[in-house]
Amino acid sequence: MSTDFVFIHVRKPKDALKLAKSSRVRSHVTRQQWKQYEKRSRQAGAIEKVLDQVRQQDEADLISIPREKSNQDRNKHGLVRRVVAPVRLHLPENGAIPRPLGGLRGDPFRSFPVAWRPSLPQFVDHYLMSMAVDIPELDQPGNRGLLRTDWFPLVMSERALFLVIMLLAASNYASVQSQPTEMKVDLLSLRCEAVQAVNEALELQHPSSLSDALVGAIAKMASYEAMYGDVDNYTVHMRGLERAVELRGGLLSLGLSGLLRRIVIWIDRNGAFLNGSALYFPGETFAPGQPLPDPNPGHFLGAQ
Repeated sequence: MSTDFVFIHVRKPKDALKLAKSSRVRSHVTRQQWKQYEKRSRQAGAIEKVLDQVRQQDEADLISIPREKSNQDRNKHGLVRRVVAPVRLHLPENGAIPRPLGGLRGDPFRSFPVAWRPSLPQFVDHYLMSMAVDIPELDQPGNRGLLRTDWFPLVMSERALFLVIMLLAASNYASVQSQPTEMKVDLLSLRCEAVQAVNEALELQHPSSLSDALVGAIAKMASYEAMYGDVDNYTVHMRGLERAVELRGGLLSLGLSGLLRRIVIWIDRNGAFLNGSALYFPGETFAPGQPLPDPNPGHFLGAQ
C-alpha cells in the first residue's frame, strides 16, 4: 500500500500546536501507534511460544531417581552406597533460559557455595518444597516457614553446610522415587565430600568462635547418620555437636533468633528416638516453660 507524504510548514512554535489538533495529524499518529502495538504483540506472542516450548522440554527432561533400598544398600558402617541420578536440564538451541524448577524456586545465576553440577537445582528444589516444610516445633507460635526464610539463607552461606543439606536432600529424593535414570550420583561419594568439607571448615575456624553455619553442618550430619547411618556414626557427630555447642557458650548462644537452638534439640530428640540412644542435651525444651518435646519421626525423616 502506497503512503502519501505531506509536508507541514511551521513558522512559529504555536503553529505546531494548532496542527497537532488537525484530524490528518491525529490520524497519522494513531496509525503509527497501532503499528507499533501490533509489532510488540507479535513479538510477545513469539516469545510466549518459545517459552511454551521451553516449558514442555523442561518438563520432559525432568527424570526421577530410583528408590533407596534402606538396608540392602548400606555397608558395615551404615553408609548408603546406592547410585542415584540427578535431573537433566537442557538449554534450548535458541539460548532462551528454561523455566526455573517449580515456578521461580530455582536459581538461574547458579549462586551456590559449591562448584556447579547438574544435580544441584533438583536437590535444592526438593529440599525447599519437600523437606524445609512448616514444622510447628521449629517455627513456634506466630511463625511459619522459618526453615525456608531463616535457615536456608544460612545454608547458602557456607560450603560445608550446603553439601550436608544436599546429601540429605539427595538421600531423601532417592527414597521417594521409583523410576530409574541414566545419569548417576554416588551418595557415598557425596557423603565423603560433605564430611571432608566439615573437617576443612573446622580447621579454618577458631574453636571458640565456630559459626552458626558450621554448628548447623555438624548437627545436620548427625541427623543424616540417624536416618541413613548407624549408631556409631551418629554418636561421633553428636559428640562433636555437643563439643561445638559448649565452645560457643551453650545452646542459648546459637543464632537465628533461637531457630538453630531448636534445630539442635529437634535432632537430639528424634535421633535418640530412632537409635534408642541417650539424649545429648537432656532437659532442653524448645521454649521456656514448655514440656519436654516429643519426637516427630515423620517430619524428621521427611515423610510426605
